[in-house]
Amino acid sequence: MSSNKERERIQRLRDAQLNQRNPGESKIRGYDWAAHAKRGQQIKKKTRKPLLVDLYQVLPSRWKGALVGFAIGLVPLLAGQIFLEGDWKLLGLVGMLVCLVVGFVIGAATTYETVKK
Repeated sequence: MSSNKERERIQRLRDAQLNQRNPGESKIRGYDWAAHAKRGQQIKKKTRKPLLVDLYQVLPSRWKGALVGFAIGLVPLLAGQIFLEGDWKLLGLVGMLVCLVVGFVIGAATTYETVKK
């Protein structure tokens, strides 16, 4: 007997909760769902990062450092191509490779620091 009363009480509580959460047909029917979806897409576009930024964040920090070193190493490479003559132009390539290796080492060092913490 008491279990039936308990079940009825629980059912009444569930029904009351569902009725409180129900917005009603008039609110649902009159709402512009297409505009709502369009606003949601615009918000997603605003918060979305560019593809290159996402790809850069996926890289391990070693390779991030190497990529930054490569970008910095383009400066001595271009300077060597512009200002040096003959076979000395290869000296600019050495500068780029040094920057690449230094960037890789710095990226690896930052990886180990974050892992230790």
